[in-house]
Amino acid sequence: MLAPAYGLGTLACIGGRLVGRRSLHIKQLGTQIRNLTDAKQETQAVLLSDITNSGQRTPILLGLVNYLQRHLPSVGFFQPISGPTLPTSTLNVDRHVELVYNICELKGDVRNMAGVNHTEAQKMIGSGKLNDLLDKVYAGYASYKDQREFTVVEGPGPLLGGTELDAQVAAALSTPVIMTINGQPRMSASDYFNLAMVKRQLFADHKAEVVGVALNTVPRYDHAIIMQQLQAKFREAGLTFVGGIPDDPMLSSIRLDEVKACVGAELLFGQKGNGTLLDTEFTDIIVASQRVEELLEILDERRDEHPLVVTSMDRLDIVLGLLAAHVSVQGPSVAGVLLTRAGARLEGRRYAKDTVSRIFKGIEEGGMYRGSLLPVLSVDKPMFEVMSALANMESSILPTSTRKISRAKMLFDKYIDANALIQRLQSKPRTSQLTPKMFQHNIKALCLNSPQHIVLPEALDKRILAAASEVTQRGLARVTLLGDPAAVAAEAKKLGVDISLCSVHNPENSDRLEKYAAAFVEARGKKAPSLGAAADMVSRDVNTFGVMMVHCGDADGMVSGAIHTTAATIRPAMQVLKLPGVSTLVSSVFFMCLPDRVLVYGDCAVNVHPTSEELAQIAMVSADTAAAFGVEPRVAMLSYSTLGSGAGPEVQRVTEAVAIVKKTRPDIKVEGPIQYDAAIDPAVAAVKVKGTSEVAGKATVFVFPDLNTGNNTYKAVQQSTGAIAMGPVMQGLLKPVNDLSRGCTVPDVVNTICVTSIQAMAVKKKA
Repeated sequence: MLAPAYGLGTLACIGGRLVGRRSLHIKQLGTQIRNLTDAKQETQAVLLSDITNSGQRTPILLGLVNYLQRHLPSVGFFQPISGPTLPTSTLNVDRHVELVYNICELKGDVRNMAGVNHTEAQKMIGSGKLNDLLDKVYAGYASYKDQREFTVVEGPGPLLGGTELDAQVAAALSTPVIMTINGQPRMSASDYFNLAMVKRQLFADHKAEVVGVALNTVPRYDHAIIMQQLQAKFREAGLTFVGGIPDDPMLSSIRLDEVKACVGAELLFGQKGNGTLLDTEFTDIIVASQRVEELLEILDERRDEHPLVVTSMDRLDIVLGLLAAHVSVQGPSVAGVLLTRAGARLEGRRYAKDTVSRIFKGIEEGGMYRGSLLPVLSVDKPMFEVMSALANMESSILPTSTRKISRAKMLFDKYIDANALIQRLQSKPRTSQLTPKMFQHNIKALCLNSPQHIVLPEALDKRILAAASEVTQRGLARVTLLGDPAAVAAEAKKLGVDISLCSVHNPENSDRLEKYAAAFVEARGKKAPSLGAAADMVSRDVNTFGVMMVHCGDADGMVSGAIHTTAATIRPAMQVLKLPGVSTLVSSVFFMCLPDRVLVYGDCAVNVHPTSEELAQIAMVSADTAAAFGVEPRVAMLSYSTLGSGAGPEVQRVTEAVAIVKKTRPDIKVEGPIQYDAAIDPAVAAVKVKGTSEVAGKATVFVFPDLNTGNNTYKAVQQSTGAIAMGPVMQGLLKPVNDLSRGCTVPDVVNTICVTSIQAMAVKKKA
């Protein structure tokens, strides 16, 4: 049965002849999926994780993207979970997405730079759908980064989920990590180092690799000594330390453009076309409710300051007084004016704005005054609300923060050793290992390109109906449901499921009964029932009817088992779709989806005690199954002995099977007899296996010597490690029929339909 899964379905391959040359259709299909995978692996990426969850990593982000753009023609930026949109956003996207898109002049649709909105992400995590969230993030990431040589990914930790979610995202995207740490006044080098080591282990627990550490806003008074001490500590720990940006007065200041974005204000008066007008800092905030002359006296006493004046919209006398002071070389200086609501909502009241606007325009165009005008912002909010927002403001870098952006890039180039980071990334071994997220995405990409016709016999099951709706709405497959059309439509309506794109066929009064009964009799040969008995069987058993649809070419594949046993699902397929010939063996595999890899286990469900010849056949077809779905086959023929360390009939049986595989299929990388630990662990392999081996320590396909060993091992791995076990997957059938678990979920059914579609494509390629 198919074990409960989150986002991956049963994986299978239709084997051609089990001996001889690898089937051409298997090669072609495997090449398509590997091409998808290889294209993604050639695109490099790195995830920035703020392990202090401060959100203060913008200088490192901008500096890194700027550095990469100087050396690569196509650099991208991706945000797995996007934050709220600023009120002043012109692109209606997250602040960092808009910042990088505009400042770095990135190409393409800006909406593709984010995976999932933070509100949707919160709901998915809160309802226990983390794996669905990661699936959705990966799908967006994979489609975005395909056209770019390097992609910088911003970890969502400060927004949602902390470092743990960063680690889960990095593992899902198979992306190395740069940890960033925001400096604090009383942190020592040991504090920074210990924090980094703890978080590094967290990433390691999630199978995500940390390739470097960078610091931001390190206090200047001990910047030099901390950098020196950390270089030594991280070097000893084998972790690349690329440096730290010291705290900077300009970057830590709050400027008028940030005030505008924070409270959602508009620029009421001043030079609206001048982007630098609001890119200025202020030293203090003065709330002006007094008479103009009293305000001017206060400002005159504070000539060394450059404050922001906040007053209400009905005090345009203050605006005019400050404007006069601003244009005078002798008047006190202010950074700008922020007008708030005066009493009730504005609702059309102008407060002489038109007159004041003409005064500003006259000064601007009159030619007598050539300096910048006083910026006046306006927001229709009560003053207490505005002041509360300003009190909680933190400095940030916006697309309009021209000076901060230039400063951030300069500081990055001066204090961060980006060359060391790139060298570390280049030295990182490139792996062909396929992760579950990559696996799922590749399969669905192929399904979208060539939707297949899949029959689902269990039309009254709510999971089947929901899955049928999803795959047809998404264009992943064409679906026929078996059952009474009125009953199926009523059940779908009750569940609120749209099956308008599905066909519904009733086996009991089908016009195909005569055709299918005759075909069944012919397929069964000497074991065939009478024509009448065959017609009765086809009309009463939905699984038999579905198999006959596949057999006669009216469907490309069948998925069943949500409410039927494995025997009830598979028996009709074994009767009708078994490959001809005495050399053909029907077998099965499980796909074991670990967090960082996909392994193939066979045979864990069908053959109780296979002979040497049968073991060889299982190994060869399992290798083809793995290859067809992008898993590079490195086959380990398992035993309690490793390459002669033990002897006995069971060891000899495996030894003979290995010899048959090597002789029949020299293209397959195979090793055995070998123990499981030596097959999967490079350290154990180095001790137990003498000489070089293409399989030991890095096997991907594990062939067990008998059903007892295989069945118990897959269950032990599944239960002990939390791996998702997909299967059993039948091998050796003419056309695809896949079995579901009776405890399956809607994602299980969706993905099993997709895998069945891939199998159907393989069959058509063979034909």
